Amino acid sequence: MKILFFTPYVPYPLNNGGLIRVHHLLLNLGRKHNVTCICMEPDNDDQAAGIGVFNQQGINVKTVPVANNQKKELKRFYQLRSLFSSKPYQYQQYYSTAMQEALSEHLKEGNFDLLLVEFSQMGYYRFDTDIPKYVDQHNVEYEIMRRTFETEKSPLRKILAYSEWRKYSKQEIENCEKFTACLTTSKRDADILQQRSPNMPCHVIPNGVDSSHFQAGSTEIDANMVLFTGTISYYPNTEGILWFHKNVWPLITSKNPDATFCIAGKAPPPEVMALAESDPAVTVTGMVDDMRDYYNKAAVVVVPLRVGGGTRLKILEGMSMSKAIVSTTVGAEGINHEDGTNILLKDTPEDFSKAVLDVMADSVVRQKLEKSGRDLVEAQYDWHAVTDKLSDIFEAETGLTASTQAESIKAAPLQDNSTRAVG
Repeated sequence: MKILFFTPYVPYPLNNGGLIRVHHLLLNLGRKHNVTCICMEPDNDDQAAGIGVFNQQGINVKTVPVANNQKKELKRFYQLRSLFSSKPYQYQQYYSTAMQEALSEHLKEGNFDLLLVEFSQMGYYRFDTDIPKYVDQHNVEYEIMRRTFETEKSPLRKILAYSEWRKYSKQEIENCEKFTACLTTSKRDADILQQRSPNMPCHVIPNGVDSSHFQAGSTEIDANMVLFTGTISYYPNTEGILWFHKNVWPLITSKNPDATFCIAGKAPPPEVMALAESDPAVTVTGMVDDMRDYYNKAAVVVVPLRVGGGTRLKILEGMSMSKAIVSTTVGAEGINHEDGTNILLKDTPEDFSKAVLDVMADSVVRQKLEKSGRDLVEAQYDWHAVTDKLSDIFEAETGLTASTQAESIKAAPLQDNSTRAVG
């Protein structure tokens, strides 16, 4: 089967949840099918290296120049301008004439069997084709925008979040309705979309984890270490960290003065960096070479999110590393968990702090969560199994099976030495 893969960014290096999902879907579909990927050109050496990773696996990557409205240094300008437009900033961030031309040219001349589009914002493009078209809906984006509006404290950011939510709540559905079917990361997200558009076909393709990479090591656990991982600048992560430190952390340290809180991940904003400056028990690492080093040492991984959508890769990676997870209900949405068996779900500061303290103090409780979480990942969330399910859906839609040519090109095992972090 010839698949055209349309995504905004080179999915490399693996330093946020969206890139991790796109990366693994692209590589694993490329193991079975003839795949061409269109994306914006890389803006740094790490992204450029990713093109070589995909080419090595027989995936043809076509890049398109970045438009002015997509440049990071002009983000604030276009965000403010979007307040006076009928379209949200999402449109400016994702749409460009050059990308449209590249897409139309490939659809016209490439003789593809199927189109896979990453992120609902890419639904702003025109798809001049009769082949099956799928959009991979990482989150219900307008719901994240609504939750951001409800929790944001900065007046300007609150205005921007409200504007994005009100505009995109309608346009996201319109974008998704352009496609043969929508892929969601959870049944909950599929239900939300189908409540708005009852005739929209949806398939649940959960987030996954590379369980052969994320395995527990021999590092001795620090029974006092609490870990949060992710792209720290991502608003739901920042908000969750600040809520946790203000409301939960004092309750933990009052019972365990030796407790330490490690915040590991790229791009921590100033308000998170300030936590380490004012609290000697807090460490903010910034970007790390290998997140497994931090998972291995931690006694408990916390996911105190109050904003978000889709599923949190940080939970799947933590479970794969045989770590005990304490999360809010929102933080664990979309994962087929069992509270008390493979995760602990707590939503109040008092309950959350007690759960963390119990895990830190009781090795029996911790080890039960660790084993059950790893078992869940192996059974349901390894990326190979996730992508095989997606491939089955595509083959049923088109009547085509895996390309023997693609299989022969990629007979060698995948080589992937990228830096990994979670979103």
